[in-house]
Amino acid sequence: MPLVIPKKLLDSTKPLSQNDANKIMEQITQAIDDVYEEKATTMDYKKLYDQAYQLVTKNYGEKLYDKVRSTIAKHTQGVCQDITRQTDSTFLSYLLTVWKKYRKAACTIRDLLLFLDEQWVERQSTHDHKIKTVFEQGIFIFREDVLIKLTDRVQRLMLLMIQKERDGTEVADKFLLRNLTQMMVEIDKEKVYIPVFETKFLDESHNYYKVEAQKFFDNSTAVDYLKRIQQRLKEETERAERCLDVDTKAKIENVVKQEMIEKYKELVVKKEGSGVLVMLKDKKEQELRLIYDVLSLVEGALEPTIDIFREYVSEQGMAIVKDEEKDKDYLTLVTDVIALRVYYDELLLRSFSTRQGAATVGGGVSKTKKTNTFIRDKDFSKATKDAFDKVVNANERFPEYLSLLLDKKLKKGKQQVEEEQLDQFFDNVIMVFRHVKDKDVFEKYYKEHLAVRLLEERSASDDAEKSFLTKLKAEFGVQFTTRLEGMFKDMKLSKDLMNQWGEYTEKTPIDMNVQVLTHGYWPNTTTSKCEFPEQDIIKSAEIFAKFYLGQHNGRKLTWQYNLGNANLSMNGFAQKFELAVSTYQMAILLLFNEHEKLSFGEIEEYTKIPSFDLRKNIAQLVKPVDDGEQYKKFSKILIAKSGNEESGDNAAKKTTLDKTTVFVPNANFKSRKLKVNAMPPISKQTDDGAQKINAQVEEERKMVVDAVIVRIMKARKVLNHRELVLETTKQLQQRFMPAPNLIKKRIENLIEREYLERDENDRQTYKYLA
Repeated sequence: MPLVIPKKLLDSTKPLSQNDANKIMEQITQAIDDVYEEKATTMDYKKLYDQAYQLVTKNYGEKLYDKVRSTIAKHTQGVCQDITRQTDSTFLSYLLTVWKKYRKAACTIRDLLLFLDEQWVERQSTHDHKIKTVFEQGIFIFREDVLIKLTDRVQRLMLLMIQKERDGTEVADKFLLRNLTQMMVEIDKEKVYIPVFETKFLDESHNYYKVEAQKFFDNSTAVDYLKRIQQRLKEETERAERCLDVDTKAKIENVVKQEMIEKYKELVVKKEGSGVLVMLKDKKEQELRLIYDVLSLVEGALEPTIDIFREYVSEQGMAIVKDEEKDKDYLTLVTDVIALRVYYDELLLRSFSTRQGAATVGGGVSKTKKTNTFIRDKDFSKATKDAFDKVVNANERFPEYLSLLLDKKLKKGKQQVEEEQLDQFFDNVIMVFRHVKDKDVFEKYYKEHLAVRLLEERSASDDAEKSFLTKLKAEFGVQFTTRLEGMFKDMKLSKDLMNQWGEYTEKTPIDMNVQVLTHGYWPNTTTSKCEFPEQDIIKSAEIFAKFYLGQHNGRKLTWQYNLGNANLSMNGFAQKFELAVSTYQMAILLLFNEHEKLSFGEIEEYTKIPSFDLRKNIAQLVKPVDDGEQYKKFSKILIAKSGNEESGDNAAKKTTLDKTTVFVPNANFKSRKLKVNAMPPISKQTDDGAQKINAQVEEERKMVVDAVIVRIMKARKVLNHRELVLETTKQLQQRFMPAPNLIKKRIENLIEREYLERDENDRQTYKYLA
C-alpha cells in the first residue's frame, strides 16, 4: 500500500535557485540509493515528500523525473551479469529473489515520490503519449535491462521444468513456477509473459503432444489412448490453474485437444480390434461413454463416431426386418425391433448424453457443475432416429405387424401383458411407432383389430385399451384417435341400448346382444351377405330392427355379419359342448342340422357368404380346437374329405379347399374344454389382402389430402404451387408422407370440382373459390 503523507502547504512565491534544486535532487537520489541498499528504515519520509513537492511546484518536475529514472537504471547495471553467473539449479529462484527486491524498491520509491506521479506525470500525459509513473518506470527498466536479456535461459529452464514433470522424472516446483509467471504478467503480460513464456510454452507443447500422440496411439488400444488424453488434460488443467495465467488454461487445453483428439478423431474410432465398432458389437457401454466424453471436447470430433453408430444401428435393424424367417414369425420381428429400439434409447442415456444444466465444451460434460439428470445427445439421437426410420419403413408390412403385436398383448390369452407392465409396453410401442412413415396404414389395421376385440369381447381390459389411445392422442393429436374413440363411444351407447332392449315387450326366439356401430368409425362397414337356415335368427333380427327404428326414425340398419359372433350348443355327445363361433361359422354349422354332409360349393350356395370369408371361417372348423396330444385327432368340429380320402391332422396344409371338398360333422368329437373357441384368429393378411387394404388407404388419402388443401386455401385465399405443396406436406406428415405427385393430382381434381382456380396471370398460383 502507498505511504500517504499529509501535504504541507509551502510558500510558492519564493523562487528556488538551480543550486538549491540540485541539492534537493541529490538528497532524493541518496534516498533512492538507500532504498536499493535496503537502508530505508531510518529515512525521513515526510521530509522527502515535501522536497518532491517543492521541486514540482517550482517547475523542476521534469528534471526530477529524469534524475529518478537514471538513478533506478544505475542500480540495475550489473544485475543481469550477477544473475547469469548462477547455475541452472539456482538461476530461476535467484531471478525471482532479485525481482522481489527490485519490485519492493519500486513500491517504496513510488510512495516517496507520490506527488511527482499525481501532479507532474498525470499532467504531462496525453491520450496519445502516456508517461510512465515512477513505479512503472522502475518495472520497465528491470524488464529491459534484466529480464529481456535473460529470455532464452528463462524459457529453457521453465519449459525444462514442465517437460520433466510431463515425462514423470521430476515434480515441478509449482510455487516457483507460479511466482515466475506472476512476475512476467505484472511486468507486462502482452510484452513479457506472452512472448517470453506462453508462446514458446504452447509451441513446445504442440511438439511434445504431437510426438506423444503418435507414439502412444501406435502402441495402445483405443480405450488406453482415450484414457491417456483424459490424464494429460487433467494434468495440464491443474498445472495451468495453479501456476499459469488464467488465459493460458484454455490455450494449453486446446493444444492437447488439437494434437491428441482432432488429429486422431477418425483413427481412434476406427482402430482395428478396439474401435467404436468393436465397442458397439460387444456392448461396452463404459468404453462408449469414454469415447463420447473425450471426443465431445472438440467440436465436430464426434462426427466419425456418429456415422459409424448410425450405420451399425441400421445394419442391426435391417438384419431383423429383412430376415425371411422372422417375416414369417411377424410377432418376433416386431418384438425384436422394439427391443433393439429400447436398447439404443437406453444406450443414448448411458453412453451418449450430457448432464442437464451442465456447462459444456463442444458437447462434453462439465466438471464443475453436475446434476443427476442426463439428456440424450441431440446428434446421436438424430442418428438413432435416421437409422430406425430406415429400418421400420424397410418392411412395408411393419404397420400391420405392429398392430398385430398390440392385438396379442391387449386381448385375453397367454400373451396378455400384465397390468403393471402395460405403461412401459405402450411407451416402447409408441417409441417405435414414431418412426412409421405411413401411420394411416397402422390406423387402418389397428381399427380392424380393435373392432374384433371390442365386438367379440376379447379385450383383457377397457382401461388398457383407452390408456393406449390416450398415449396416441398425446403423441399425434386428437385427429389421429377420433375414430378410434368413436368406437368406444358406440360400445357404451350399445350397452345402454341393450338395457332398453331387455324391457322391450316383443321377445325374440333367440337371445341377441346387438352393437349398433356408426358408419365411418368402424372398419369393413359394408353390406356383407349371409343367409341363415334358421328362421328364428331372421325373425329375431326383424324384431330388433322394429325396436331400434321405432326409437330412431329415419335411420337405416345394415347388418354386419362379418363382424358378429355367436354361441352354439353341440348336442348328441356324452357331454354338452358350447361353441364360440363367428356369425359366418354359425350359418355354416346350422346347415348340418338338416344335412349329413355338404360340399364347399353347396355351403357357399346356401349361405351366400363371400368365397374368401367362407374359406377363412370353414378352415378353422376343420382344425383341432384342443391342442392336447390325446385330443388333437378328435377335436375337429368338421371333417374335410377330398375325394375318397379323409384329410389328416394337417388338413389345412395338405388339402386345398375347393368347391368339391366335402364336410361332415365329427361324430367322435372330444375336447377337454366344454366351452370351445372356434373363431378365426386375427392373423397376418395375405398378400392379396394387404394389397386390398393398401388400395383402400390410397383412396382414403385422396380425401384427406383434398380436405387439407381446401382448409389451407380457405385460410390463405391465394397461394403459389410450391408453398401449397410444402404446407400440405407439413400438415400431413404426422399421418403419412404425401408424394408431391399425389398433391399435384389432388390440386388438379379440386380445380375440376371448382374448389380452386388458377390465377390468370400466373399458372403456378391458385385462388380459393368460396
